[in-house]
Amino acid sequence: MTKLTWSLLSGMILVMPLGAASALGQKGQVVEKNVEFARGQSSATVKGVLETRLDSHIFHIRARAGQTLVTQMISSRPLRDAYLCVNYPLTEAGTNEGVCKKRSYKIKLPRDGDYEIYIEAIRDRIPYTITISVK
Repeated sequence: MTKLTWSLLSGMILVMPLGAASALGQKGQVVEKNVEFARGQSSATVKGVLETRLDSHIFHIRARAGQTLVTQMISSRPLRDAYLCVNYPLTEAGTNEGVCKKRSYKIKLPRDGDYEIYIEAIRDRIPYTITISVK
């Protein structure tokens, strides 16, 4: 091995563990909840707080094609700090689809399955109230 090759390899060996340690130091809490409506109801309200921008709150809801999903997030923080995302069930081809970057959606659902509604936080301490309706 040449001196240059050895120098490059030893540099990679030192840099990789430092990068891995940096990634391991980032922690966030993932909270997942199934949203079920009370008997005779077609909507539910969920409240919470994302403590850090690394946290994720994900709400699962089962719905059928042709139904309309209406969801709205209310927060005292501005849109640039947090917004809602909706992931659709995978397509037959196995691709993922969804919408993101707003605080409210009214979507005619394209297929049967489990939909995920989650909060994308850019800042820490995001209080929220989410209303989810399927009709």
